[in-house]
Amino acid sequence: MSNPSSPASSSSSAAAQAHRLPEEESQNLHHHHHHQEVAAGIAIPFPPSSSEADQAHDDKDAELSPPRCEWEFRLAATVPTTALPGASDAIGSVDFDPTGRLLATGGIARKIRMYDVASMLLLDSAGSGGARAAGPAACICVPAKLSSVRWRPGASVAASVVGCGDYDGVVTEYDVERGVALWERDEHAGRRVWSLDYAPGAAMAASGSDDRTAHVWDPRAPSGGWATARAGGAVLCVEFDPSGAPHLAVGSADRRAVVYDVRALGRGAVARMDGHARAVTYVRWAGPGPARRVVTSAADGTHRLWEWGGASAAGAEVVDAGTAGAREVRSYSGHASARSFVGMGVWRGAGLVASGSESNHVFVYDLRWAKPIWVHPFFASHGHGGAHGPVTTGPEQVDAAAAGGFVSAVAWRQGSHNDDDLDGGALVAGGSDGVLKVFTCRRRREAAGDDGHALL
Repeated sequence: MSNPSSPASSSSSAAAQAHRLPEEESQNLHHHHHHQEVAAGIAIPFPPSSSEADQAHDDKDAELSPPRCEWEFRLAATVPTTALPGASDAIGSVDFDPTGRLLATGGIARKIRMYDVASMLLLDSAGSGGARAAGPAACICVPAKLSSVRWRPGASVAASVVGCGDYDGVVTEYDVERGVALWERDEHAGRRVWSLDYAPGAAMAASGSDDRTAHVWDPRAPSGGWATARAGGAVLCVEFDPSGAPHLAVGSADRRAVVYDVRALGRGAVARMDGHARAVTYVRWAGPGPARRVVTSAADGTHRLWEWGGASAAGAEVVDAGTAGAREVRSYSGHASARSFVGMGVWRGAGLVASGSESNHVFVYDLRWAKPIWVHPFFASHGHGGAHGPVTTGPEQVDAAAAGGFVSAVAWRQGSHNDDDLDGGALVAGGSDGVLKVFTCRRRREAAGDDGHALL
């Protein structure tokens, strides 16, 4: 879940307590941030030289070239919070439906809100980017605070179904049209469910919980049996391979991410990713390549790209019998994440990673470079690009920004309804103050015809 937790006082303190990392991990978290200077609200310029673009074909050469932004980001719409003064409306999770037409949000307000994406993007096409958007198209009140919302794939727009995991350890599916629960699943012994995901086609569902387990079951028969994978700490994130391969990635508070073959969950992990210094809060599958690739995010203030299998990872260490040690390709830093969940998502078709930050900014990274290519201040609107000038995300700046909230959830719309369309996409970000912002992103003209846009 993209779970906010903030050191702020007054009304934001409720969000801080409700969305902190699991106690077992947070006891060991300290304020270890490095000062970083990045271009804020404006993209790092795309250089006219084509020689650097050619280097992007080579992983090593790309690391040596400076990061650049080949995308134009625009703030399309802002949805203000509807919370009363003194109340918290922190957004904990956001998700686009498989068609890209609907957006769902959930958090500590005990509501699932659904928005029409097209109406938000119309504000941008009308030249009123950043304007206040209308409220949700539908809203479902739920009995508990939500840690995760996920659209069930395979359902038609007329019969949309959204699933959610809550603080009471219950997974529930709701019929969006009727606003009623279809079923509940309470198999995590009342321990908070941090993450929920569906396999392509909704043949399987998985949930991760504070009880240190990930459950895999058939959502068509949620009361039936299930398979269990156990971790050394609270399971904070789960995600199925979107390509349809029978793999489930799991991240936990024991600082480790692993991948299981769901056909043989009891045999242990098929790949393991060790290297993060603190709890792994998100795990997302990256785009296709010669090897399987996963991006992880942790409370150590880094995202990391891993790969295993294939020729490029032939030298990977074998940790245990049947378990490969994934190779760390690159580590990404610049955002601040030490005490809270700030969200992380991968636009697989474009090779872009987005995350929030305790400094109250939205960060976007290109998988080819370790530093961000675009940063937007969330606390105030300064036009399409946001504030100009450097952004310092050291301890003092993080504390000052957190007093007014921070970015707690992000999600990409995967291209224009599919991963193969690299021309344009949409990014949504939610804040611990309940504000929702939608950005459009489109490849710059000088980059559109350049071969250098190849991933890794």
